[in-house]
Amino acid sequence: MAAPSLSEKLHAHVSRDFFRPLTRPSAAIYVDCAERLAEEAGEAGRLPHSEAVAIVREVLAAHPDVVLDDDEGAALRDIRQRAGQIFNRLCDAKWIEDQQLGLHDRHALVSPGLRPMLRLLRDLAEDEIAELKTFADTVRGVCETLERDGVLDTRLHEPDELRATITDLNSRLESALIQLHGVEKIISIFDRKQRASETPAETLRLLYSEFGAGQHMVCYDALRRNGLLPRLSALRGKVADLRDNEQLKDRLAQAIAAHYGWSESEAFERAVRALRDLENRLSAIRLVADAIDARMAGFNQLSQQRYRYQTELRGRRPEIVKAYCDAINDSLADTRLSQYKDEAPDFPVLAPELRFYYGSSSLARTRRAKAAADLSFGGIRDREGDEQDALAALRERQRLALTPQRAARLIARLIPVKKGVASSESFTAANVDEMLDLLAIAAYHHSPAPGGKTVRWSIDGPGLTHRLDPQSVPQDSQAGWKMDRFEITRQS
Repeated sequence: MAAPSLSEKLHAHVSRDFFRPLTRPSAAIYVDCAERLAEEAGEAGRLPHSEAVAIVREVLAAHPDVVLDDDEGAALRDIRQRAGQIFNRLCDAKWIEDQQLGLHDRHALVSPGLRPMLRLLRDLAEDEIAELKTFADTVRGVCETLERDGVLDTRLHEPDELRATITDLNSRLESALIQLHGVEKIISIFDRKQRASETPAETLRLLYSEFGAGQHMVCYDALRRNGLLPRLSALRGKVADLRDNEQLKDRLAQAIAAHYGWSESEAFERAVRALRDLENRLSAIRLVADAIDARMAGFNQLSQQRYRYQTELRGRRPEIVKAYCDAINDSLADTRLSQYKDEAPDFPVLAPELRFYYGSSSLARTRRAKAAADLSFGGIRDREGDEQDALAALRERQRLALTPQRAARLIARLIPVKKGVASSESFTAANVDEMLDLLAIAAYHHSPAPGGKTVRWSIDGPGLTHRLDPQSVPQDSQAGWKMDRFEITRQS
């Protein structure tokens, strides 16, 4: 049997009238009433009926411009009677429950479904998400957990420990993704503010002051500058390998069946889904980060276009012409232009020749499409091997480039352990490639390595302490050249 859909599960627990107050013109009153009632009721979730009606009356007084419907007391003059009608509508929507235990014992109970809805409304209305400060800690904690040796090894952990670990990792990753989507929301809010900016000063303030100092930059720095994305990518490959581990899936299904009381087939399906969700969430962080980059680039482009429009295209003269046209429209309302063909102009036109376009001639001219550019190598080829020669030249330049990756490979070969030391005199470059590897070590001090880790090293030697006496610095012969001796210390 197919699993029930979200709408079916929702209607099983929430009445069809639950969301109706949010669609009314007076939705602001219902939202504020719900927030006040939930706050006053506290964790107990109940308060006397008289106090609840008094709160509704205060909210009504704070919204004098809201138009009420007939069933909300629009025809009633007494605000207490209108408050009673609003209270009844809250009860009909099952936001609150009217409990009467006796003649003088009447209470208003906050519905269990009201608090989750209020949390959703607060999240939608929030533009400063303080939880973004903990985003880096959440993702870093997930990486540290998965990078531990044997964290999901079935020989080291009991089935229930494996289930708890995977559940905890999925929960933390889901929280991190929610925080990342909060970054998208903040950027969209800035985008909306920028479109409504009135002056160039306001445009620049939004771009350089508010946007650059917002909490959304915390997530951006944590991902792009602290090296979390390469670690997540490496861990995703690790989890993808574990997903095919039949023993892990069996042990995990055994723990799920014992914990939740499900059948073996359903528990096995849930185990496979949990591992798949873990892999997908690890890869989803990069996808959301790319979407955030696109939104930030769009905001920067919008800010530049807005500033150019406000400073170059929209000046005082267009405003003067617009005001003049508005004045003409007001003065010549309900008349025809043909009636004024013999009237003298308001001012002489300072142009030697004047022509007015009308009809199809006043339409914008069709732009000519540009011809496609020729992106082939060298344009017209003089001989057949031009393209192969160009590719060979690109490969040769890439081979001779000093990159941190080639330095990391030589470091791993010379110094396989952390805190190890090697000298240029203990290594002899046999060819140009090995000489370039040694020069790359001197040019860089860290490099990403396979597995998501970073290799770091430092350079020291006589050349740094005897700079005023370069003749005293010993030299080593490397691939036909002489170079100053230096020592390499691997730090990580």
